[in-house]
Amino acid sequence: MYELPHDQLAKKTLEISVWDYDLGMSNDFIGGVELGINAKGDRLKHWFECLKHTGKKVEYWHSLTQQCAPSSD
Repeated sequence: MYELPHDQLAKKTLEISVWDYDLGMSNDFIGGVELGINAKGDRLKHWFECLKHTGKKVEYWHSLTQQCAPSSD
């Protein structure tokens, strides 16, 4: 759920990252997915469906990629 005006949401990017949790060790980045106006294919279609159906659940399956990898700064 987002508390933004709909016209502002359309300009945002949702970045989802998945990590494993290691007790006492560093957590490892597994992969991620980005949804937004700059996405391509099914990710872009999913984003448009979410914007089109405000307040409704819109579910898609996406493969995780290394594209959303955090910077090593």
